[in-house]
Amino acid sequence: MSELTQKIERAVKSPFFDQTGRSGHSSSQCTILKLLLEGTCSFDCAYCEICTKHKGISFTPEEAAHGFLELHREGKVGGLLLSTGIPRGDTDLGMERITETARLIRKAGFTGYLHLKVLPGAERSDIEELARYATRLSINLEAPDASHLAELATVKNFKSDLLTRHKWLSEIMPYKHSTQFVVGAADETDADIFQTVMTSYEKYRPARVYYSAFSALSHTPLESHENTPLWRANRWYQVDALLRLYGYTRKETAPVFDEDGMLINTDPKLLLAKTLPQVNLAEATFDELLRVPGIGVVTANRIIFERKTGNIRTTAALKRCGVVLRRALPYLSLEKTHQMRLSSFE
Repeated sequence: MSELTQKIERAVKSPFFDQTGRSGHSSSQCTILKLLLEGTCSFDCAYCEICTKHKGISFTPEEAAHGFLELHREGKVGGLLLSTGIPRGDTDLGMERITETARLIRKAGFTGYLHLKVLPGAERSDIEELARYATRLSINLEAPDASHLAELATVKNFKSDLLTRHKWLSEIMPYKHSTQFVVGAADETDADIFQTVMTSYEKYRPARVYYSAFSALSHTPLESHENTPLWRANRWYQVDALLRLYGYTRKETAPVFDEDGMLINTDPKLLLAKTLPQVNLAEATFDELLRVPGIGVVTANRIIFERKTGNIRTTAALKRCGVVLRRALPYLSLEKTHQMRLSSFE
């Protein structure tokens, strides 16, 4: 291992509040290297350790590009998530360095995944230049609105520095950009997050939204703040899938929140299915099928195809379509048969 890649390994051990680009795969081809070009920052994000450091590990664009390419050639990483701290508040310089790093990586022939972070307050022309090299761009909203962001950072303006850039990304790279929330850091409710997430999907067309459960770090202003339980962020990913993949509306998603506006710690699809009548597989629409636990997009399409070619009422046909029978059974009706014994599906 070279000195440069050892330096990268030391740098990536620092806590980095960014779940964007996360992958559930463990193979090196899917491993995303998360790297900060500058290990210190003049911003004052209360949850971030980088903002409290007087010294940090930093990389020139040349070092970052060469180090990543070396790790890629060795089969240790498959893509790159690149951001930077903002020393002296110089957003323009930070964007310039990210862009130059990406340019060098592409010039070397790398055609894979490059997720590049847009800095708060970045110029539109700089974002457009960055987009030339990016697989995905993102800017993190972090909080659901201006009042909650003010609890976390005084330097960032929610509307002008973040939301306006989020809008620009939807115009520059529609469906190829993302954002993130640090869940629980500002004591926001999940209903607060929900309104902003829904507006984001409706107006700004992100590829997806990420959710990072707040975890208090020593020597930060929020070091004594209660940690957010991981289940809350995980439930947010489940709710997000209902919105993004299954087309759930604001109104029909409302029951996943309790009277205080917090997510209920139950599978949201199961929770919402309990309010619906049983679904008749012989007649259900695509959207109705998606509301059944144990049936996803691919399975719903297979069911509709099977209905055109033959009988969909048998156990074999349901299994062939990919229905998770133990989850789906209580919510299904096969034409006139409204109740079936579980054993018939085993």
